[in-house]
Amino acid sequence: MSDEQNKMECSTHGKNSTTFICHHLSEGENLGFHMGFDPDDPDALYPDAWCDKCDEVLEKEGEWNDVSEAFANIKMVCSGCYQEIRERNWSQDNEALTDLIVSSFEYLQEVQESFMKTYGIGNYERWDWYQETGKLVFSQDGEPVVECDVDFVGTVSTRSDTWMWAWANDSLTDVIKTRSKSVRELGEESNYLKLACALWPADEVDGWEMAGIMAKLTNAIGAYRTPGENGFSYMVVSKARWVKPKKER
Repeated sequence: MSDEQNKMECSTHGKNSTTFICHHLSEGENLGFHMGFDPDDPDALYPDAWCDKCDEVLEKEGEWNDVSEAFANIKMVCSGCYQEIRERNWSQDNEALTDLIVSSFEYLQEVQESFMKTYGIGNYERWDWYQETGKLVFSQDGEPVVECDVDFVGTVSTRSDTWMWAWANDSLTDVIKTRSKSVRELGEESNYLKLACALWPADEVDGWEMAGIMAKLTNAIGAYRTPGENGFSYMVVSKARWVKPKKER
């Protein structure tokens, strides 16, 4: 199916991608939100979803069949409606998530200060990152000065005001996005929407908060944000080194 065929016209959100949910979710609130897994598209932005009651029936039947499908009464919705429905029905421990965000950001602030000071980050004329090698290089006067090993966290789009995790971004190579899946695993274990779901409404502050969580989870020594045409890319730094010996700098 082409991208155009996989879109619908929504009276609220305009032309958008489509997905499928149980009819209970479309009108309900705090009903729980269970996402399906498609082995052909494991990192789908909007996986099919159903409520707690549907999940109970699915568990009882052992599969999607005439009984479970009739109970769910699946309906198609646009991606914009899907995000609103997900937010309305998702169940999580908000206090625990806030504690995680705060402690992670404190960790990032602590290591970031040392990283920036030690390597003079912010003082160089140019930066370049390379997907194939997972390197971030800072240069001065046309010469590389500092080289960092980085893992991408995700991106904030200032066009759509959304966050997308690196693990769901098809334009990124496995070299720089694989470790972001560790945050997804934590999100799925703890049922945190912002960690378990590929894409959600966000701003630049959310980007730094997610970078903080991944930094703490991976014991990173710092983080960096680079601007793009439609927003910002966030990455964490696992190692950093001087390209030239000190006497040559």
